[in-house]
Amino acid sequence: MDTWTESETGAAQAFVADRLNADFAGTGLQSVEFRGDPAWTGTPGDDSILIAGGHEFPLDVGRRGVEQACAFAAFQLQDDAMGELNRPWPELVNSAGESLGVLTAPAEVHGVAVWELSGQSFCAVGHLRRAVEAAGLRIR
Repeated sequence: MDTWTESETGAAQAFVADRLNADFAGTGLQSVEFRGDPAWTGTPGDDSILIAGGHEFPLDVGRRGVEQACAFAAFQLQDDAMGELNRPWPELVNSAGESLGVLTAPAEVHGVAVWELSGQSFCAVGHLRRAVEAAGLRIR
């Protein structure tokens, strides 16, 4: 899509924010919000600034698309969550409390934005908590 209406931009931003807020709930980060900054590019959809607590960065949903925006934002926010928690996050543990490793969010994707474990897709960004529960695991 070359140009975005305000309605399309708002829907894309809400979709990205909902997915990120679902995954980063309980990490100490404030809820994700967007604000427009026409000085960024002046093009609707390309002037989105993601805000999570004191962290702000451009997230051009119009050019990147929602999946790439989710991936890039999760990649950025994962560092913030680890800083808030003062430990690796999200670390998967089994019912015996043994660590299975820390998920990562690749900054670039060629499809759906995902969390990976040891280089393998674990779940889509936005489904972290439900996927962990469905797998009989927990996040430490």
